[in-house]
Amino acid sequence: MSDSSRVLPEGLYEQLITSALSDALARIKAAGLHADIEELDDSLLETLLARHVARALPSVLHSASNKVDLANSIRSTIDSDPSELVLAPAQILRSIRRSPDPLLTTSTPLSLSALLTGAVDEPRLGIELERELASSDHVDALVSFVTWEGWRRLQPALKALSSRGGRLRLITTTYTGATDAEAVAAISRLPGAEVRLSYDGRRSRLHAKAWLFRRHSGFSTAWVGSANLSRAALGGGLEWTVKASAIDLPHVVEKFSGTFETLWNDPEFEVFDPDRDRSRLDSALSKERGGSATPVSSPTFFAKLQPWPFQEEILDRLRIEREVHGRKRNLVVAATGTGKTLISAFDYQRQVPPSGIRPRLLFVAHRDELLQQSLEAFRHVLRDGAFGERLGAGFEPHSHDHLFTTVQSFASRGLAERCGPDFWDYVVVDECHHSTAETYSGVVEQLRPKLLVGLTATPERADGQDILPHFSGRIAAEIRLWHALDRQLLAPFDYYGLADGVDLRAVEWKSGTYSAAGLDKLYTGNHRRVELVLEQFRQHRGNVAEARALGFCASVAHAEFMAREFSARGIPSAVVHGETPDAERRAIRGRLERREVNVVFTCDLYNEGIDLPFVDTLLFLRPTSSPTVFLQQLGRGLRLHDEKTSCLVLDFIGQSRAEFRFDRLLSAVTGVPRGKLADAVIQEFPTLPSGCSLRLDRVARDIVLGNVTATLKGGSRTLANELKESARRHGNDVTLAAFLGDTGRPLADVYDADGFTSLRVVAGLDPTPLSNDEAMVARRLRQLLHTDDPEQLRLFEELRNGLDPSTDRRVLMLGYQLWHDLKDRFGPDEVVRRFSRIPRLKAELASLAPLLREQVGLAPSAELPPGWTLQLHRSYQRREVFTATGVWTADSKPYKNEGVIPIGDDDELFLVTLVKDEKRFSPTTRYRDYAISRTLFHWQSQAKTPEDSPVGRRYRTNGARFWLFVRKTDADPFRFLGRVSYVSHEGSKPMSITWKLDHPMPAGLFQQYASLVAA
Repeated sequence: MSDSSRVLPEGLYEQLITSALSDALARIKAAGLHADIEELDDSLLETLLARHVARALPSVLHSASNKVDLANSIRSTIDSDPSELVLAPAQILRSIRRSPDPLLTTSTPLSLSALLTGAVDEPRLGIELERELASSDHVDALVSFVTWEGWRRLQPALKALSSRGGRLRLITTTYTGATDAEAVAAISRLPGAEVRLSYDGRRSRLHAKAWLFRRHSGFSTAWVGSANLSRAALGGGLEWTVKASAIDLPHVVEKFSGTFETLWNDPEFEVFDPDRDRSRLDSALSKERGGSATPVSSPTFFAKLQPWPFQEEILDRLRIEREVHGRKRNLVVAATGTGKTLISAFDYQRQVPPSGIRPRLLFVAHRDELLQQSLEAFRHVLRDGAFGERLGAGFEPHSHDHLFTTVQSFASRGLAERCGPDFWDYVVVDECHHSTAETYSGVVEQLRPKLLVGLTATPERADGQDILPHFSGRIAAEIRLWHALDRQLLAPFDYYGLADGVDLRAVEWKSGTYSAAGLDKLYTGNHRRVELVLEQFRQHRGNVAEARALGFCASVAHAEFMAREFSARGIPSAVVHGETPDAERRAIRGRLERREVNVVFTCDLYNEGIDLPFVDTLLFLRPTSSPTVFLQQLGRGLRLHDEKTSCLVLDFIGQSRAEFRFDRLLSAVTGVPRGKLADAVIQEFPTLPSGCSLRLDRVARDIVLGNVTATLKGGSRTLANELKESARRHGNDVTLAAFLGDTGRPLADVYDADGFTSLRVVAGLDPTPLSNDEAMVARRLRQLLHTDDPEQLRLFEELRNGLDPSTDRRVLMLGYQLWHDLKDRFGPDEVVRRFSRIPRLKAELASLAPLLREQVGLAPSAELPPGWTLQLHRSYQRREVFTATGVWTADSKPYKNEGVIPIGDDDELFLVTLVKDEKRFSPTTRYRDYAISRTLFHWQSQAKTPEDSPVGRRYRTNGARFWLFVRKTDADPFRFLGRVSYVSHEGSKPMSITWKLDHPMPAGLFQQYASLVAA
């Protein structure tokens, strides 16, 4: 068969369709094959076209008689700049030097990437790194550990770098205790050298071994692989290392640079001063090697602790609850092990006024053993080894001003009566899911502090009592599961969704979940299902005798049935439930830890906060409708423990009712937005935190995918039926807020179905059909759901009552967001007139305002140009930005889709979208723009901006006021990050610029925008 007639082989491709390929594709149909073809996003198209042209050049040039002329001819076609033509005969510049002695060059080319594997005829890694160091201007190194032998090997090259004014930045760790403290101290004393260290050896986040050799000439190189600063890596070890050149793999070197910069600004990696920190480093290394460490309470080690970004987000949320919404009794929900106590300590620290007089503190827990840990956490955060006193377990305080006590001691001493309900300013109730118990309830109800903080991993109790009324009726803040997994504060999970063949569609659905009795009837006594569970348990767990598993059941009877069946088949099992006596519960815990039983079945164990960190397997044997309960169950297996590396999760999935919401469960576990879940299910969730996996078998995948797709499509008819049910409880005038409360649906569901007024018409609660104008505005109200600007929300409500002329530009922002045709230009008075013709939609807009107000955050004041109607850190769509800044007016609505918008001579808007191509991971475009820290942002200019052009000089000299707006994807609103000023840049055409924000971005935004933060 000739090449022209052969059928293309099956498999994956990423190939531009040429005429020849198109002919070949035309033939595959006859062979019973299918081709998947899609339109290309511009970001990937540029890369593939450049590669396509470049691939043809070597063979063309090889056969050309005058290679230079041909190259110049090609170059002239794509770029008319004659200065870039190659001179004949062809020559290459090797170096520019001040010294008469030639510069030491590397054995491998600077402009070509390479792989070193330790082969006989290859240069050794240590020699190559020495030569790289000899010609570098600035070196960034990221290594798990530093040994004395490694330092000794590179010492001459590092000292030479230092002596010629070069800069060295080194990030390393105490992981496994392999680092040599003397070597770290020696490096840190070099002029121009800085060292940053992670002292947290328990979490091995940093396994990278990599070097970046920066050169002002632009010929930078990165080495990634096995390049620790050790003798084995630099000498005779069999190490594989990739060298990436900034010339032929610029996106790889750019990502290295950006990731290093982000790590350098990560608070986990602390500045190391050999005179100040040497004893702390020695202690940390000794602990990692299995020796003893100086106690953490020693004043020597009260280093200044900083909250992680996800903890900072919780702290910000608490501040918002208090300052924006006036809620002073706040519940924080977080899995055990994620730093709840530290969050309360950081929050307390924020309440200390400038005078330094600390507010009176009461910390209440239910067990004595928790108190010393909590007291030490507060002392560490406050850097005061004498802070606080304990009461109970033999401790008697001299003062009650900063008291740590058990709830039992607090009640038995009658402290609420003796000290008074408002004696303490700040009260923390740990494990507050006990707060409905009589003793806890007494503390929470009697005391009237200025601030009350409840901490729990499990807000839902087995006895059905609700703790939320003690805490303003809501959860103030939650630590998201994926943040804790990213930080390795929890063990990773391997989740398998397995179809069990049970049809749940006939089970009664009430109060947002399946009937417990209906599930019990289906599962208890179902021997076929037991056989399936056993088979999957053995298949996925391997040696089940080594397992320590929890099985979550539908009822006590179901749990007892499963324990009998497992035990009868050689897997020792037990049952624990709400009525199990404490002594028996403790005994079963011990038996599970010793593997005398391998599975404990329960129907409510997760609600009682029992600590079982050794559990390594979870069996989900019943559907769970509540994302909170689902996460509680999952959290039981995610505690860190020396004898496990991950948690196996087997979830047995039946054919669900349409009301069941897989989308809510999956979003809660993975962090994937609901709108992207269907694709994530198909692709098996490729972006889970490091070490985690989520897989569905074929049948389970079809069930879940069908459910998610149907739910997200929703449809007005499904929601209208739910609205009718809600109206039966509240009457025909049921409000949007009441409907959402009844159904648990997010606001987006309603507006995916064209809004609440439309739903009322479909449900028959409003007999008047929508007019064409009403229908259009009803569909577009979803374009306002991002609104978190309080002034704009106030406008939504005031439209009914007449408007102040000072709101004219804000009125126009609203009008242009809803009526956005470029030819449709009008003033604020016309917006008011249009709404007067659609009173039902005007009323709906007003009812939206209080619901959207819940997403309002804090906004520091900032000096803006006159007339701008924006607030810092608020959310705006492009049309709103243009109207708020005067780009759009009543008379002008110019089309502008670019990312840089000049406004006169003084101001320039940067509108940045971080993810250029949502369909594919794009390594060449994904890391052009990103947050380095809360105050630094990396931004790449337009492709043809030279550093010495008028535009480039304006950037470098802050020749205008630059204003930054950032969004993650095209589907998101921009967040206004305020004014930025130039710090530094690299390159030209384009320029890669680091900007400094006048105001730090909130921790939550940094989490979203720091795309190079390491998991």
